[in-house]
Amino acid sequence: MDDVPANLLAYKAILGRMGLELHEAASGHEALALVLRHEFAAILMDVQMPELDGYETAALIREHASDTPVPVIFITAGDRSEAREFRGYDSGAIDYLFKPVNDKLLISKVRVLTELWTHRRKLAEASDALRRVNGQLSGLLRGAAEGIVGLNAQGTIEFSNPAAARLLGVETAALHGRSVTDLLSDVLRDRVGADFVSGAMRRAAREDGIYRNTQTEFSVDEAPAVPVAFSLSAIEASQQQDPGFVLVFNDISDQLSAQEALRRSAEHDELTGLPNRRIFQRHLAQCAEGGDDQPFGLLYIDLNGFKPINDQFGHDAGDALLKTLSWRMARLLRGGDSVARLGGDEFGVVLASCATAEQACQIASRLLDTIKASVVIDGLELSCGASIGVAMFPEHAATVDDLVKAADAAMYQAKRGSEGPIQTA
Repeated sequence: MDDVPANLLAYKAILGRMGLELHEAASGHEALALVLRHEFAAILMDVQMPELDGYETAALIREHASDTPVPVIFITAGDRSEAREFRGYDSGAIDYLFKPVNDKLLISKVRVLTELWTHRRKLAEASDALRRVNGQLSGLLRGAAEGIVGLNAQGTIEFSNPAAARLLGVETAALHGRSVTDLLSDVLRDRVGADFVSGAMRRAAREDGIYRNTQTEFSVDEAPAVPVAFSLSAIEASQQQDPGFVLVFNDISDQLSAQEALRRSAEHDELTGLPNRRIFQRHLAQCAEGGDDQPFGLLYIDLNGFKPINDQFGHDAGDALLKTLSWRMARLLRGGDSVARLGGDEFGVVLASCATAEQACQIASRLLDTIKASVVIDGLELSCGASIGVAMFPEHAATVDDLVKAADAAMYQAKRGSEGPIQTA
């Protein structure tokens, strides 16, 4: 900015070699108009100007400037008194040049200011990019289905995404500021240590990069415990000694339910829900572990007349009858006893509570009565009988296999003979 055209030409000639975009103003008003339309790296401003002098123009520019004022270099032919320089600095100037202007000095000062402006623009662009990335990351964290918790070096929770609070059934405020060990189950806390800083979780995360637990429980205050799988990872940051950790967890309730359903299907009869032969054998083995001092009984049951019901009324009616009789038998037994479906219309009953054959026969008689009682299915009154073999351990057999053979043989004896539907080995 200079009201002398020759001076403007001179400055353009000097600065033109730097490849800069130059704008000219012959007055303070023109300079203000340019500042409102453009972003400048620097302003060279003559002090002695008509109407608005350099001091007044610089002050107005600073007053209307954004967060980053434009640096102004005053060019003056006047004296170099301290009062004039102080006035210039007060109005927003950062430097003074005196006429006649030294070409090299002018170029040097302008180069510094334009390089600063370039760096500032790059920094602003990087900040904008960082804000965009942070915004995207924030959106990902908010939308993540997993619970994500940020910890400082001491294990204190400083951040949690919405899913973390939702999965744990609490408000976000209930998590922040507390130690991550407060979330752990008592069993896990005893194993890894209640003090996070000296505990096994932190040590594994720092030394191995990650600590994993595939099944435990998290709980907060009075909220119900949630079965979870989680990982704890150390945050990599070379500028920090011990920057912190991130904990990611999932609610595994559905997974555990599916595993339980698979386990149950592997151990129980699909139709009746009774234990299958595998569990029956396991129960027998457990009872036999007590040795001769703990006798127990075994019943083998085969339904009589079931096949004609299947043939005459169909498998649906037969299945319904089996389910009803299975429920009746299981309901009749005492604690510690169990009934299992061994296949077709055969059942096995382990009588852990029986010490004598007489007691076993009494239970067998009650089971026979409940089996023979008629069952109404879709308006049809159906009924069948049963043959029951009774064997006692160790009275009739010293091993599980021999006990099963003895009860099976007694059941077939009852089925073939005329001595009654219940036979003892």
